Amino acid sequence: MKIGTRKSRLAMVQTEMAAEAIKTAFPSVPIEINGYETKGDQQLNRSLAAFGSKGAFTKELETAMLEGRIDLAVHSAKDLPVELPEGLTVGAVLQRGDSRDVWVSLRKEFSEIEACRGKVIVGTGSLRRALQIRQMCNGVEIRDIRGNVPTRLKKLSEELFDGIILAAAGLKRLGYLSDACDETGCFEAEGQTFFYEILPKEQFFPAAGQGIIAVETRQHDCEDCMQAIHDEQTWQMFLAERAFLKAIGGGCNEAAAVDAAVDEEKMTVRARYAADGAHMKEISVSGTRYGDRMKDRQMAVDLGCRAAQKLQSGKVYLIGAGPGDTGLITMKGIEALKEADVVVYDHLASASLLNETKDAAEWIDAGKFAGNHRMKQSEIEQLLIEKAMAGHVVARLKGGDPFIFGRGGEEALALTAAGIDYEVIPGVSSVYSAPAYAGIPITHRGKASSFHVITGHEDPAKGESSLDYDILAREEGTLVFLMGLSRLRQISDQLIEKGKDARTPAAVIASGTTARQRCVTADLSRIAETAEEASIQPPAILVVGDVVNLKEAVDWQQPGPLSGRKILVTATEIIARPLAEYIRRLGGEPVVMSLIGVKGQEMSSIKAVLTSPGKRWLVFTSRNGVRFFFEQMKKEQVDIRSLGDSRIAVMGAGTRKELENWGCYADLVPEQSCSESLAKALCAHAEPDEAICLFRAEEASDVLTKRLWEKQYRVVDIPTYRTEIMWKKRELLGEMLEDVDAVTFCSASAVSAFVQMTEGHDLVAKTICIGPVTAQAAKKEGLHIDKVAEQYDLEGLTEALCAILSQ
Repeated sequence: MKIGTRKSRLAMVQTEMAAEAIKTAFPSVPIEINGYETKGDQQLNRSLAAFGSKGAFTKELETAMLEGRIDLAVHSAKDLPVELPEGLTVGAVLQRGDSRDVWVSLRKEFSEIEACRGKVIVGTGSLRRALQIRQMCNGVEIRDIRGNVPTRLKKLSEELFDGIILAAAGLKRLGYLSDACDETGCFEAEGQTFFYEILPKEQFFPAAGQGIIAVETRQHDCEDCMQAIHDEQTWQMFLAERAFLKAIGGGCNEAAAVDAAVDEEKMTVRARYAADGAHMKEISVSGTRYGDRMKDRQMAVDLGCRAAQKLQSGKVYLIGAGPGDTGLITMKGIEALKEADVVVYDHLASASLLNETKDAAEWIDAGKFAGNHRMKQSEIEQLLIEKAMAGHVVARLKGGDPFIFGRGGEEALALTAAGIDYEVIPGVSSVYSAPAYAGIPITHRGKASSFHVITGHEDPAKGESSLDYDILAREEGTLVFLMGLSRLRQISDQLIEKGKDARTPAAVIASGTTARQRCVTADLSRIAETAEEASIQPPAILVVGDVVNLKEAVDWQQPGPLSGRKILVTATEIIARPLAEYIRRLGGEPVVMSLIGVKGQEMSSIKAVLTSPGKRWLVFTSRNGVRFFFEQMKKEQVDIRSLGDSRIAVMGAGTRKELENWGCYADLVPEQSCSESLAKALCAHAEPDEAICLFRAEEASDVLTKRLWEKQYRVVDIPTYRTEIMWKKRELLGEMLEDVDAVTFCSASAVSAFVQMTEGHDLVAKTICIGPVTAQAAKKEGLHIDKVAEQYDLEGLTEALCAILSQ
């Protein structure tokens, strides 16, 4: 019997283990072991990822078997591709060895992996190991390492790495570690002492098949021999882990880890997978064993496939957006929005929430509001399932709370039936928040010790109303009717008819918690008429009870110069946040819709700029320039002290503040936030031999560089970021323009994007620019500007807003 294997020492040891098992069962069978050199052994200059999943360590052996030169091939199971050549099969697996991984270091201070943080260099050619080591020790540097175990230990002894990760089974089979070794310790090899720590599988999942010796044969060949050496429990683990790997479409160097465990009662499969090659998700599935070999094998395959399906499918967040004021969404809701790949949203009081999503997120308008449903409920549910099954993280953004008349329960049931992972993130409900903003507490000692929430818009498929107005009329607590504006007269008449005092105070609150909030009050008998006379429009709620009389005394909202005004903020996120806060403080409602996204550019080495001979100025014209500069410093690991020989100039108070956030302070801030003023200030302060390094947008104007060149300065213009138009916001922008009082512009690029995205729209809202450069860009684009800030910063822009909207 001729057995083929790789020529490495470990491969030979494992083949001898298989040969010994065969000799024990069939003592008279002569055995010959032939060593082969595979492509993976020869091409050590290529990473494992470069080979893909096409059998870097098996192809030569399989060819020899198909040509009849060998009868069997012995492999480490984790090296086997998920698809074997036609005519070949895995005939047997030996009892599994230790499937854990081992951290090995030459230095005692790095003997335990938890101590390895910061600039520790870790050697591994496995993406699985690299991702998991980064989870355990943030900040480590991963470098590729290839070769067999002795080769890797030799590279470690040459101090090319601070530590490497090896398979425990390999170290034990080679005799470096004993089967009964401690979890931590040291061993001798290659004339060196190495320190080790066996990594627990709870923290560090193994590769599929790790620790298993697999014997590959021709189909229907050597069957008696294979049956004699085969271990059934290991085979079921092998089946589960291979099924998982195949289901994710992976190979031996996939960003995946899996561990199957079998006992007398059940099998458990724990797996990790990074679909994007960077962020690992984890899942665990289990099943009760049948006690029947064939059924248990099938269950193993099913569990592996189920683990893969769960990891590949995404997750759905059912998020309560709150009642309208964007400040009332929960922090958890915002975090989920930022994580989402897809956002399915209803008609929201403010589009600002969508601005929190990542640039690449897909937006889908489900369009559910009174009298206009772009999608049926069943279609929305199917959409959530399809997007999650495609592996996306889906945010289902619903006004108020998803489980309060929001049909969130129906969506949760549909997701449960489809086996989709989901999470409910409750929201602040208009039930109590809209009355609160109107100065009406819905419970109050001596007036109402309970409140009752009723839908004013029941399922039209119902034959008759399920509301018992007899009971509602007798309730002493506050009654809150949602979505009942179109039935206001019927509701009030029914309550009075069933015994509710016609003089009971009532209020109708429209667009609660937003700038457009309106509230009218009257006795129950007149509330419908009063709301109609005031032209109250949905969304609106009806509040009935004595607490309405508290409104005048609890009118806590103090009017500001921008009260009742909705202002569209078109700036990038870094500028939009502080501007929106200014607007809120003055009573306005900011609608944040960044029309341009910013992308960091590949910069020439900042380290080279900062260490070049001579003195220099570092010049920043925007917050984004500052942010991307310092992020690049971190990326290049440039010490902040490298800035010591540089002087810094910034344009505008916002840029100065962003610089201070990074722990630096400007040496020069021009009086006016414009290129002309900055150039004038630099020319007044810079020495002739000083370089002027500009860190700004790729498409920045040439005014600054021209003025500096005219004065013979050496200018280094470094594009730090570029802007991109966010075309996916075009439709939503058109809708928002119908409901805002003013539009603000903080850059020429925002003006350009706005003009392109609103072509064909009639603009009624007032337009305000932060300064003359932006205003000049608007003029070139043919956009009328109503007001230009006199002070070229966010405070000046806010003052201009107040001035134009008070006219």
